[in-house]
Amino acid sequence: MVGLNVWPGPADVSVHGAGVVQHAVVGPPPLPGGVATVLRFLFNLPQWFQIAGFIVGVLVAIAVLALLWSYRRAIGSWITTRRRQVQLALGALVTVFLLGSAVVGAAGYHYVEHENAFCTGCHIMARPFQRFAGSKHDSLECHTCHQQSMFANMRQLYLWVAERPQEIGPHAKVPTRVCARCHEQGAAKETWQRIASTAGHRTHLQSDSSALRGVQCVTCHGYQVHRFVPVDSTCAQAGCHVTVQIKLAKMRDQTDLHCILCHQFTAEVPALAAYDSARGTLVPGMKQCLGCHEMRAVLAEFDPAKDPHRGQCGDCHNPHTQATPAEAALTCASAKCHADWRSDPFHIGTNHRAVNEKCTLCHEPHHAKVDPSDCAGCHAAVRARRAGKHLTPPLPFDTAAALHRVALRSGLSPGLGPAGHGPFFADPPPEGDPSGGAAAADSFPHDRHKSLACITCHKSNAAHGELTFDRPRGCQICHHQAPQATDCSTCHQASELAPESVSVRVQVAGQTAHEHRALFLHATHTSVKCATCHTTPATLDPAPLVLACAACHDDHHTAGRRCDACHTDAGPDIRAAHAPPIDAHTNCDACHTPTIVAHLVPDRELCLACHPAQRDHHPDRECTPCHFQASPDAFAQHLRRAPAGS
Repeated sequence: MVGLNVWPGPADVSVHGAGVVQHAVVGPPPLPGGVATVLRFLFNLPQWFQIAGFIVGVLVAIAVLALLWSYRRAIGSWITTRRRQVQLALGALVTVFLLGSAVVGAAGYHYVEHENAFCTGCHIMARPFQRFAGSKHDSLECHTCHQQSMFANMRQLYLWVAERPQEIGPHAKVPTRVCARCHEQGAAKETWQRIASTAGHRTHLQSDSSALRGVQCVTCHGYQVHRFVPVDSTCAQAGCHVTVQIKLAKMRDQTDLHCILCHQFTAEVPALAAYDSARGTLVPGMKQCLGCHEMRAVLAEFDPAKDPHRGQCGDCHNPHTQATPAEAALTCASAKCHADWRSDPFHIGTNHRAVNEKCTLCHEPHHAKVDPSDCAGCHAAVRARRAGKHLTPPLPFDTAAALHRVALRSGLSPGLGPAGHGPFFADPPPEGDPSGGAAAADSFPHDRHKSLACITCHKSNAAHGELTFDRPRGCQICHHQAPQATDCSTCHQASELAPESVSVRVQVAGQTAHEHRALFLHATHTSVKCATCHTTPATLDPAPLVLACAACHDDHHTAGRRCDACHTDAGPDIRAAHAPPIDAHTNCDACHTPTIVAHLVPDRELCLACHPAQRDHHPDRECTPCHFQASPDAFAQHLRRAPAGS
């Protein structure tokens, strides 16, 4: 984009760009001829001659009218005494005169109102008309834009004759609504409809601020009469950005940079975008800043894709108010950026309170995003940047070695402070020799958690270093987040999964519940996913139904199962409950759960649960055919009570 300066003279055009000046000589457009030449002659006669001629003309007109009025009766009598043919001829002459006067008057009115040549009659309109004729508006009429009443036109004519100005003085500007008739709704909308949607026009014409309330199109596009292309001095004209200067470093001496070289005045903004979006588009961006070869050298290693701000250069850097690039750091806490930094405990905590207003101490410009969880990485980077200076942030240390040093210095048990807690964290002390021997190994496997941020587990506020959770639940919440997708063997080795004894509860109606122990082996359940049984959130403890083995083994009362695998000899109480006169072979559901009894089949395995001594007695035969004269399936109905009324 360039600025256009049209200097006084024949037509010497000076075009200013970014440090480039070009000149071209263009001949001025000729003034209209014909009637306009006569008007220019008459309008440019001496003032005394024009006034005298006007007065003489008025006096002659009055004299003629007075003479006609005094002879009106004689004239009327003469006309009435003439022959009819003469009267008709006189009437025709009068009609022709009136019609001719009307035609001449209409033509004159049209010429005055619609012919641009009329306006060149004033000598001061020569140069403005030449500018107009060489512009994009040369096909328009003067009164298309300059719309005023006939009274105002006559007053303007009177003042020109009476005062004879040598140049066009201040006058009412063409209002924006007149420009909009063509540029937004009229015939030019096809070519110029994007004007209303550009960032610069929306910012200046749609703002509700008092500073921009009086801005019109011609404020910028009419800084000089009929010069519609904005020039270098347009932005800095009186009442606008007249006090705005460039103060930043070497840019302060640059005087030939046009404003729109940095500010994207003509950038398109979506029609539904808010005013703030249009205004934000004017903020200089990376494309504008990196367009200068000096900036490309300074930021040769800068990668915009890695900039965490995802903003524009002008959001932080303002060459109009900042003298050095470093002053951009003062804008970090502005209202539209990090104004809420004090709400972050990380910034106002004890450890960072003294330096929390020195943003660039931790946040390197253009790479300002810092991982707050990487305590060690941040402290190491700050130490490297401030080598030899006063501030040296602490670095992480080996906890086992630190515990050892404390133990040797204090004579206490390794890891134990005076209050019986760890010297660095509010954790229980690691297990070790209570008498104060060799330092115990680190009680927590930090090496296995290097991929985690320190603040994932440790607080960074006033209680610096303390755990953010209670153990073991805090560990379990992290490690048990996705049990279905987690490989439990990553943490739990097979050697850790020792056989476990589970309690199986048996309840008989009218009797005290009986519990007996059963052995659970993980090795025999390798085909079952861990999460099938370990379902309690966070802890992943087995559910009560799982602990009773009933969640999976609900078919263990079916035919062919060895009852003595679970039902071992439970003692005299159980045998007494099934002794005569009780018939232990019928009506089992009188005491036991009917749903379980319904699945029972009195096969050999069921009988051996009470008669284990008979296991070798005819091992290949069933018991019921001899002892009850019925097959096991046929005798199964006797285990259940007969329905009432059957």
